Amino acid sequence: MTSVAETPARPLPAPAPPGWDPFSWGLVCYTLTSLIAFLGIVLGHDYLRPAPFRLTEPTNPLNRCANWDGQWFITILKDGYSYDPLTHSNSAFFPAFPLLGRLIVNFTGLRAELALLLLSHLSLVTAFVVLATYLRGRCAEPHGSAGLYGLLAFGLLPPTFFFRMAYSESLFLLTAVLTLYGMERKWALPLIALLIGSATATRAVGVALLLPFSLHLRDRSPTWPGLLLRGAVLLPLACWGLLAFMTYQYAAFGDPLAFARTQEHWRQRPAVPQAERAVSLLTLEPLWSIFDPASPCYWRRHEPQGNPLFSLHLANPLYFVFAVVLIAIGAWKRWLNRLEVSLAAGLLLIPYVTRSHEMCLAGMGRFAAAIVPLYLVLGQLLARLPPPVAAMLLSLSGFLMGVYAALFAAWYRFF
Repeated sequence: MTSVAETPARPLPAPAPPGWDPFSWGLVCYTLTSLIAFLGIVLGHDYLRPAPFRLTEPTNPLNRCANWDGQWFITILKDGYSYDPLTHSNSAFFPAFPLLGRLIVNFTGLRAELALLLLSHLSLVTAFVVLATYLRGRCAEPHGSAGLYGLLAFGLLPPTFFFRMAYSESLFLLTAVLTLYGMERKWALPLIALLIGSATATRAVGVALLLPFSLHLRDRSPTWPGLLLRGAVLLPLACWGLLAFMTYQYAAFGDPLAFARTQEHWRQRPAVPQAERAVSLLTLEPLWSIFDPASPCYWRRHEPQGNPLFSLHLANPLYFVFAVVLIAIGAWKRWLNRLEVSLAAGLLLIPYVTRSHEMCLAGMGRFAAAIVPLYLVLGQLLARLPPPVAAMLLSLSGFLMGVYAALFAAWYRFF
């Protein structure tokens, strides 16, 4: 079965220009950009005054890489899951990251926060190499600069500092870019389904990978009966991580949706009727409420002493809009194929529809940074700028990433 709108397949890898070795460039970009984030962590730990409720906490720079959500992952690694329907519970966090961290602890004897940090960086360096290979084949620039610029953007976009922390983002990114690469290379369909299933065991938004996978199944199924049969077998397989987590939570807590229900205790404004919430989402109220002094989401209510240049709470809606614009440009220019567009749309819409109203878009910058197709578009745009201008933009982005890392390390409200 073929589709009139089907994007022509592009073989991978494309002829590589001199010096464009994905393995080497992936390692170099990972090392140099991660050094900026680590220096930010050290500066934040040693020179920034921490939040008052953390003043007496003995710590070191590596411990600070497990701030905020990292602390929840540590509790899961050490003590397992718990669920209390009346308050915040660690059942909200998906299991792949802390369980792999526990394996590292068992084999190496490392402390929990160091094991999780090691897992993040192993996942990230591998993601850099796979993304470098993917960009080499997907970017049309014959001189290869679009691929290199995309890789640098992947390392320097300010919210990507989270990829170097004890967070599950880097593990999710690895599964996402491997899935895109596997579909481009036409790997065995069960293998791709297993990869997607691991993404659904890592983060809730892993289900967004089902959108490009469904399109990929259609492209590789010559008949409708074949498509229906493959879908009936492979789509449930592609949800194995989520289904396993739900089965565990039903057995342990009597509620397969405990991970979703406990999210009700994470909110930055009171609950409203569903009709009012729907109107809010349709009118994009979560985006502009951050700038409205009358709104409970107004950024200065959460960061009264914050600098607007370095406030992630203020920047979260800007990163969301930035991602939407980039994906629209990529689709319009046909720099992105329909698999990439569908994945990006899912990764933007799922957190917006499910949590943006309650959480005042908290975390949206981090969610947007995990959209792999963004870096194809950024690479194409940067390659079309004069090199000094592109270098200046990347330098400013890297500086801001370092500042974000420093504020995160000092326990400021950074999510």
